Amino acid sequence: MSKKKAKKKTTPKKSTHSYAKLFWLLSLAGIIAAVALFVLIAKTQLPETSELENPQMEIATQILAEDGRELGKAFKLNREWMTFEEINPYVVDALVSTEDERFWTHSGIDARGTLRAFAYLGKKGGASTITQQLAKLFFTQRSRSLPKRIWQKMKEWTIAIQFEKRYTKEEILAMYLNKYDFLYSAVGISSAAKTYFGKNQSQLTVDEAAVLVGMLKNPSIYNPKKYMENAVKRRNVVMMQMVKNDYLDRSEYDKLKQLPIDVSGFKREAHHDGIAPYFRATVIKDVRKILREDKYLKPDGTNYNIYTDGLKIFTTIDMDMQKHAEAAAKEHMAALQEKYFNRWDRKDPWKYEANEAQRKQRQADLNRQVRESGRFKLLRSRYMNSVVSKLSADIEGVRLWDTDIFRLFTASKNEKHLDKLVRNKSIKNSQAKVYRKILDSKYWPQLKKQWLALQKESKKAFSTKRKMKVFAHGGNGEKTVTMTPMDSIRYHNQQMQIGSVSVDPKTGYVKTWVGGIGHKYFQYDHVKSNRQVGSTFKPFIYSKAIIDLAISPCTKVQDVQYSIPANDPKFGLMNTWAPSNANGKFTGEYMTIKEGLKQSKNSISLYLMKEIGNTQEVRKFASDLGIPKEKIPNAPSICLGVPELNTMDLAGAYTAFADNGTYHKPLYISRIEDRNGKVIYVGRQSQRKAIHPAYNFVMIDMLKNAASFIKYKYGFASEVAGKTGTTNDYRDGWFVGVTPDLVTATWVGGDREWIRFYNLADGQGGVMARPFFSKFLQRLEADPKVNYDKTLRFDVPENQVVELDCSKHEELQVKEILEEPTVDEDYQLDDELELEELDIDE
Repeated sequence: MSKKKAKKKTTPKKSTHSYAKLFWLLSLAGIIAAVALFVLIAKTQLPETSELENPQMEIATQILAEDGRELGKAFKLNREWMTFEEINPYVVDALVSTEDERFWTHSGIDARGTLRAFAYLGKKGGASTITQQLAKLFFTQRSRSLPKRIWQKMKEWTIAIQFEKRYTKEEILAMYLNKYDFLYSAVGISSAAKTYFGKNQSQLTVDEAAVLVGMLKNPSIYNPKKYMENAVKRRNVVMMQMVKNDYLDRSEYDKLKQLPIDVSGFKREAHHDGIAPYFRATVIKDVRKILREDKYLKPDGTNYNIYTDGLKIFTTIDMDMQKHAEAAAKEHMAALQEKYFNRWDRKDPWKYEANEAQRKQRQADLNRQVRESGRFKLLRSRYMNSVVSKLSADIEGVRLWDTDIFRLFTASKNEKHLDKLVRNKSIKNSQAKVYRKILDSKYWPQLKKQWLALQKESKKAFSTKRKMKVFAHGGNGEKTVTMTPMDSIRYHNQQMQIGSVSVDPKTGYVKTWVGGIGHKYFQYDHVKSNRQVGSTFKPFIYSKAIIDLAISPCTKVQDVQYSIPANDPKFGLMNTWAPSNANGKFTGEYMTIKEGLKQSKNSISLYLMKEIGNTQEVRKFASDLGIPKEKIPNAPSICLGVPELNTMDLAGAYTAFADNGTYHKPLYISRIEDRNGKVIYVGRQSQRKAIHPAYNFVMIDMLKNAASFIKYKYGFASEVAGKTGTTNDYRDGWFVGVTPDLVTATWVGGDREWIRFYNLADGQGGVMARPFFSKFLQRLEADPKVNYDKTLRFDVPENQVVELDCSKHEELQVKEILEEPTVDEDYQLDDELELEELDIDE
């Protein structure tokens, strides 16, 4: 008995001692292994020191107006960098309360949180600190494999400790809030506030801050736009945590938890949204070009990236003026478009007055637009991808664009077609050989069959009516309609477009920029679109004649048909040139050249061109006004406005008339700063004296006379000068409006030459473009907050060397101002007059 009892007593003691010893050995081994693992990670798995000290953070570039307000952004990720001091305190309090209560005291790893997570297997909250979460955002990706996840977690701990050594708590918290992706292209707290609530993050209320912080748990599940109920519950959890940590009173919480989440201000930011979209697109393109130059490299020798480097681009745009310009454009273009559709109600622009060749050209243009559409490309891939892949694998150098297929079809019917293309240098011999291999291959019948099937399906798809969104004036810029895709293409083609730019004539700073009627549907920027300028070029002819020939504005010239004969040594024309006036009529009367400019008489302009005696002097003079000389043909027809210029060219040139003869080169990018505020680039002003003040005063007086109708019609307080322009077949309507404080050049027309009005009454510059300027100037004068001075007056020189007193004609001039104006190329018609009320020669 005693032996048995002794045996029973000693066995458990040995067993307990062995287990205890084993436990401590395993614990020690675990600690050593963990330490070794940390050392291994620290030595081999940590990012480079420079990467830890300068973690990659893609930040949106801001495009700013002259007063620092944001016009828009350029981004790969829509993120704005915020310093800790700039972040809303409610956001900070909500974040710390919810995600990391001991954030301000731990060193990257929260021991209590980690032990709790292990003990309860994560059921009572995770162990990740804000610093660890930041490390995960930067350097690790979550894996579903448990061993890999443990390894990643240890990497996060190690990196978190390194972050804590290198950064302050405030910097860590700011980096985390700037880094997080809140969906809908909103990266970082600043973009999230604007996207979900339509406000700056500094304006967030407690409950709104709690919504965004709540999304940090999972932005998909707790998204207030998609899952409102989840978002409300999560918001209330965040606010309760704020109560628990003494950041929010319980009574305040009880009130706030009852509130719904208001996302009425939600707007996903897109590049075409917001103010001045055409301007912003041009700025992005120009800045990318600037930053490719070696003198603007980063300190590390690499190029700046406008989409990720968080630059600040300061521009000269006046945001308030820009808003007025866009509003005036919308109002004018909506009315003009309605008139256009009324005029063309029973006519087809693709066939109207078109010969057979023109009809084919216009139909080919429509077909090309069909092939470039997304709808057709999807069909093409479905029908053609398989056979194209087989051909590409079998024959080297295969390229099957639509043009290639057209050539193949023609060559299959005409063996000599490819030889002809080679002779014409349309293709190379090597390409012709590839074409022949395709035609001889077993795949050609299949290719031909699939292409014909594609055409049949495409024709059906583009002629079948369906619901779709199209551009529309008013509202949000679009409407839902039922029409065929082909009708949609024709509809969008028939939208009249506008390009307008305003320049401060004393500085050259560009103040407004309207590039079209709607950037979402029409990306082409018409501000820099070169079109024939018509009579807006005539003031340069008149200026040169007054300067060189000492012609007075009161000089009388007969309104008859003038001509430049063939082989005239001054102009070198092969054939006699004798242009007519816009309405095809000549009165035979004598008129002052001042009146000739007002009525845009081609006869008077040609007379002055002949008196000047050559085109070179005019070309040089225009180039002194900033117009590229290569844009001005060496032909006498420049006196009627054949040069193809853009609104920037004309606005810049007319600054000389507005500023006492001094030309100011337009400037719209004033400087560029990096994310730290260091200036990278500075835009330089450029100016030069181009016209003697005495002669310039003569021209501004004549331009005031040319614009006298709108001055009296609208009762402007500003001193107003200007010139209209109209081109052949009324394709382009122009007006350059000049005041002492602003020069505005405007073009209106169709993107295609057959999209136009078909008579002078509707298609002249005074109807197409000038009403926009009138509406714009009305808005500027009526808004006391806008930075526009309507009291300024054009400079008057002390010694006037050219006769301006045409007193014998004053009675006639006053009568013409007060009576209904006659119809000519550039003379304003009353907006309410209809075609049938006018006695004109169509």
